[in-house]
Amino acid sequence: MSDRFFVLLVHSRTVPFDSLKSALTKLNIATSSVGSLEGARRLIRQTEPDLIFTDTALPDGSWPDVIKLANHLGTPTSVIVVSPLTDIKLYWAVRERGAHDFIMPPFELDWLALIVQRAVERARYLRHAQARAAEAWRVGWAERHRRVFPERDRTS
Repeated sequence: MSDRFFVLLVHSRTVPFDSLKSALTKLNIATSSVGSLEGARRLIRQTEPDLIFTDTALPDGSWPDVIKLANHLGTPTSVIVVSPLTDIKLYWAVRERGAHDFIMPPFELDWLALIVQRAVERARYLRHAQARAAEAWRVGWAERHRRVFPERDRTS
């Protein structure tokens, strides 16, 4: 994958994250890791990651907390929940709560590359849409302002 983006791993367990990190490295995807929800909160605000992989359990929270944190960023970010075990009920809960995906080992490179690509594309699409909406609002506000206060435009 040649496109540059920022991936954050939020986990406190080595399984399955060591194998996930290894697979991401083979795909030339750089990552940063934090071991807690609080660490994620600090780093997310500073870096606005395109993609977050989170463990199902953290010392100070769990995957729903990471999704909630990502949703309150202001900058769209995709979240993928990583589990060491297959759990269909957890899969559906994760999807219903707004995660981009739910994955578990083994991490097949082609499959992982596709999932990462789609998650990053989704985050970037939403960021672009958010920027366009903000610009449209700004332009619309300026136009409404000119209609309400037309004398201010004539003085310029």
